[in-house]
Amino acid sequence: MNITSGRYTIDISNSDKVLFGKSNITKKDLILYYQAIAPIMLTHCYNRPISMQRFPDGINKEGFFQKNAADYFPSWIKSFAIPKETGEIVNYVVINKAATLIYLANQGCITPHLWLSRIDKIKKPDRLIFDLDPAPRVSFSEIQYIAQQLKNLLDQCNLPSFCMLTGSRGVHIVVPLKRIHTFEETRTFAYDIATILAQKFPQSATIIMQKNRRGTRIFIDWLRNGFGATTVAPYAVRAHEGAPIATPVTWHELLLPHTKSQKYTIKNILARIQKMGDPWKKIQEHAITLTKARTILNKIKEI
Repeated sequence: MNITSGRYTIDISNSDKVLFGKSNITKKDLILYYQAIAPIMLTHCYNRPISMQRFPDGINKEGFFQKNAADYFPSWIKSFAIPKETGEIVNYVVINKAATLIYLANQGCITPHLWLSRIDKIKKPDRLIFDLDPAPRVSFSEIQYIAQQLKNLLDQCNLPSFCMLTGSRGVHIVVPLKRIHTFEETRTFAYDIATILAQKFPQSATIIMQKNRRGTRIFIDWLRNGFGATTVAPYAVRAHEGAPIATPVTWHELLLPHTKSQKYTIKNILARIQKMGDPWKKIQEHAITLTKARTILNKIKEI
């Protein structure tokens, strides 16, 4: 089986291999999905280094994360070299073509995870993110409640916010930024927001990282705002049965009674997009700086 995308032809191997056992979703299904979603997904991935979450033998076998572009990847796949503190160079894949999405899916990359910055200003993030990560016994209605409280706090700081069902168990809340802040600045700001929320709702939210100390609370993960940290790409497939999708939604949709994190899957997401479009289509038009928000936040902290 071959797939042609633009100027590139990708040889697809073992297209009938089942990657999602109980769902009977094959590698071919995964590849055709990424081919179809590429025009929208690429707008969110463009010029961002990625980490590849790969499951070559399907989700019932152990997967792994891969940062370096493999030596055997074709030359037309863009990569970007970033030095580690140890001096080692990591050549990250950059998904700027539909063909790259297709090729990676053929390699068993079910889920690309993105940096919060782009390669032309790698040290200046254009996203601030909060990952609402629930403990096992937390209901989605509780996640919705904390998401609403987080939105209220961001609104107080005059910050725009966008939300996404992760396709796993939680929700991501994202603030689009102008690219002037360092990762240290955005990470500190995220920590302060998360701390205020955890102090205000101590029975429901926490910033404690250790899972065995969270109890039945929602971890407000602010750590994803560090240099080199990644987050699941919008419209990426997640490695769970049914192939749920990380789906941007409106705030109204997020807070509806029957919404769940895995509401959209590889089988219904394209129909949703055809009907609703992409709620994040103009997200960067809302980009803002944190300067005024920091002043407001400092006053809130003093109360």
